[in-house]
Amino acid sequence: SAVLRLKIDMASPNMNMRDPAIYRIKRNAPHPQTGDKWKVYPMYDYAHSLTDAFEGITHSLCTTEFEAHRPLYEWVLENT
Repeated sequence: SAVLRLKIDMASPNMNMRDPAIYRIKRNAPHPQTGDKWKVYPMYDYAHSLTDAFEGITHSLCTTEFEAHRPLYEWVLENT
């Protein structure tokens, strides 16, 4: 398998803003639910912000465990 990463800000003190993985690519391993139908899967931090943008969500509430991920969420919304 492989990953596709965004190169945002390699000097950022927040590791989530350096080069986050946005897609996982599974070439020769079937997915437990979709089998061999798909080979590329979005990672949660990327998919969460895209889904909110597509659905017109204006306010997203997250627990504190995702606090360090929030800047990536905002970056994706502003740059897609």
